[in-house]
Amino acid sequence: MIILGIDPGTRNCGYALLERGNGGVSSPKKLLEAGLIKITKESLEYQITQMCEGIDLIFSQHKIDEVAIEDIFYAYNPQTVLKLAQFRGALLLKIMQLHGKFTAYTPLQVKKAVTGNGKAAKEQVSFMVRRFLGIQKEIKPLDITDAIAIALAHSFSVR
Repeated sequence: MIILGIDPGTRNCGYALLERGNGGVSSPKKLLEAGLIKITKESLEYQITQMCEGIDLIFSQHKIDEVAIEDIFYAYNPQTVLKLAQFRGALLLKIMQLHGKFTAYTPLQVKKAVTGNGKAAKEQVSFMVRRFLGIQKEIKPLDITDAIAIALAHSFSVR
C-alpha cells in the first residue's frame, strides 16, 4: 500500500510517499519519496495553480492507494487562515478529481500518533519520524517531516 501524506502550506507544500507492507498496522514502512512543492510569491491564482500542478505530477508518477492530509489548524492571523483555507480547498478538489477520497488528520492527531504526545514540538516529530523509518540524517525543512508524519499516522490507523 502506498500512502501520500500532504502538509499543505502557502509557501511550501510538503509531501511524502510511504509504502506500508500488507501485514497490518505493525507492518514495516518504507519512505519512497519526500519533498516540497515550492510555491513562489506570485498572485494567489498562480500559487494555487503551482500547487495543483505539483500534485498532478506526483499522481502521474506514482500509483497511490491512500491520501492523508493535515487539517487546518487555528492561526492567530485571520488572513493566513483564509489563504490556507483557499489552498486547502483547491488541493482537496484536485485530490478528489485524481483519487476520489482522502483522510484528514488534525496536527494533534498526527503528533499523538507519531510521538505519543499531541503537544509535541516539530523537532520531536522529526526525531520520531526518522526513528520509525531508520533515517539517520536530519530532514529539512520540517514541512517534509510533517508530511511523512501525516503518512505515518495514516498508516497506523488504516487496517
